[in-house]
Amino acid sequence: MNDKGSAIVVGGSLTGLAVAIALAKLGVLVRVIEQNEGMERLGTGLGVDRPLLSFVTGVDATRSGKVPALPVVRSFRETSTWRAIYAWLRAVADATGGVEVFQGRRVDEVTQTASSARVRGNAFDYEGDIVVGADGYRSLVRRVVDPANPIARYSGFVIWRGLVEEAWIGTATASLRGGRLPYAETARLVAYEVPGRDGNVTPGHRQITYAWYDASRTAWLRDAGFLAGDEILASIAPEAIPSALRDDLRRLASTRWKSPERDVLLAALDHEILFGTPLTQYLPNRLSNGRVAIVGDAAHVASPMVGAGLIFGLLDGVALGRAVAAAGGTTGTAGIMALREYEAERLEENRAHVRESLDATAALLRGLARP
Repeated sequence: MNDKGSAIVVGGSLTGLAVAIALAKLGVLVRVIEQNEGMERLGTGLGVDRPLLSFVTGVDATRSGKVPALPVVRSFRETSTWRAIYAWLRAVADATGGVEVFQGRRVDEVTQTASSARVRGNAFDYEGDIVVGADGYRSLVRRVVDPANPIARYSGFVIWRGLVEEAWIGTATASLRGGRLPYAETARLVAYEVPGRDGNVTPGHRQITYAWYDASRTAWLRDAGFLAGDEILASIAPEAIPSALRDDLRRLASTRWKSPERDVLLAALDHEILFGTPLTQYLPNRLSNGRVAIVGDAAHVASPMVGAGLIFGLLDGVALGRAVAAAGGTTGTAGIMALREYEAERLEENRAHVRESLDATAALLRGLARP
């Protein structure tokens, strides 16, 4: 019998895998339940802190060992791609004893008693000492942790996103900066280089990630069924963008942005790989309830404008692991004590990060010209 206990992590993306590895390092048996099969088809680039990632997982992300080093592009910070970080974390998880990853399983219900917590889906029913929700901005687990505050709310922007092959761009990308414009349709643009699909970081063989903030699409989101009240129901896949909207985005990219950013956006539109993420933000009032806790985007959703989304999720993992270690595991009252301690350590810092995001979003909206 395992005397360190067990945990179920709902959500097998970046934070979920990192938390699962951190708990397994302590001797906790962990099941990770992920509704998607394989890697997400869409993805973008993001900043990454490899020393922090190494600390959480116990595996050096900067050099090849039992798994290859995580590829990054070094500029004003280290950047990588969602797919590269996911592949690295999944390789570490697969090599870590005590972690089982189940894909293609959607959790429909999370419940708890004084002695255990469980998750149920159409074809499974799992019990553990604790449940950790790493299930993103539309978190189901959050509804158990804080039923009075369950929704990450829409913040006025669609962020058009994607990854473009650097080789598609005819102009040099060294001057990529993005920028801001006083128009709702082109409020802000961020673009930077990340590793190529094969991890290549040589100039000309990398990818470019972009985030185009567009505050003019709220009515379209409602009409198209992506927004109900203040709640976002889904992201916008490339095939869900109608031709008229695609033509308007091409016009705006051509007339309002300069090269090389303009070339990046036009390449994304020409290759039909641009997709939309409606911006949501979530200010948590709590991070745990009994034997159930939330981490990462399930616990605190901030705008990419303030960055550090993955880093804050990893810091949640550090705090949760530290709390479980101090409690001696997750069995019995130790699990409840550990989650309380985790909340005590992380809540105020996460709230401060989201408040910074809310202020930045409000300031950007105030600075836009309106018809």
